[in-house]
Amino acid sequence: MGQPKRKAVFTAEPGQLDQIEAVVSSGRYRSTSAFLREAIREKLACLRRERLEQQVEQYCAETDSLDDAELIGLQAIDDDP
Repeated sequence: MGQPKRKAVFTAEPGQLDQIEAVVSSGRYRSTSAFLREAIREKLACLRRERLEQQVEQYCAETDSLDDAELIGLQAIDDDP
């Protein structure tokens, strides 16, 4: 079983909250919290991929292996934290 969830408070634009509430009301998510958890998970995954891409680019630039950048990136990308 996972760790217990912790509460957090955030501030958002009224229009953003309206859009989130509409998506939740449509039944796509059980709650605003479920929507936000997924949004946070997706953003963190995106940031991990960006960091990895930067590391690959830096490695390739330092080793003069720019031709290998795409191959290394494809082999190294993993969405698991």
